[in-house]
Amino acid sequence: MDVPAIRFRFRERMQGPVAQGAPTPEVGAIQGRAKGTTFVAELEVVIEDFDRFLADARHPAKLLGTVTCPGLATAQPITRGELEMYVPDRQKGAKLLRYTFSFPGDDGGQYFFTGVKVLRTPFPSVRAQVTLLSEIRVGAPDGPLWGAGILTFRLRDLPSFIASMRAEGCSRALALWRFARFAQRELALAPT
Repeated sequence: MDVPAIRFRFRERMQGPVAQGAPTPEVGAIQGRAKGTTFVAELEVVIEDFDRFLADARHPAKLLGTVTCPGLATAQPITRGELEMYVPDRQKGAKLLRYTFSFPGDDGGQYFFTGVKVLRTPFPSVRAQVTLLSEIRVGAPDGPLWGAGILTFRLRDLPSFIASMRAEGCSRALALWRFARFAQRELALAPT
């Protein structure tokens, strides 16, 4: 008898200052803060098969949602979205969470977003776990740089983040326990 795949999903809101023409996330955050330009990503993370997700070293999940940024996009839908969780990076001595997706701009053009959380394990700081260094490119992952900035997950959103977690194929409690155990293990281990 086939055991049904466990499907797990949750919502996450990442937002922060960005600036067009900024060469790095740090510069983009400073310029974006001064200009009041905030990029907001309303994300839904979908793990289609939890066991397959755990077995893949990239721990990939699908990203859905919308992005809004003044002068760039107004509640535009995300396409080709992916989140890779806790990918070892020996050069940085860290594990990475990589967010990638495309979205249409209000100008009709296509844009590509790349964001990275750099977690120096074991036991990274809370700040590292909520900070997404971000770049936006025109057209494709290797297209011209549109701009950059730093998005964050606000800790005050943690209750709604946890409440958004849903499971199919098992109880919500079991899925939450398995996901928490996975995250705890990854955060406690150094990259290999």
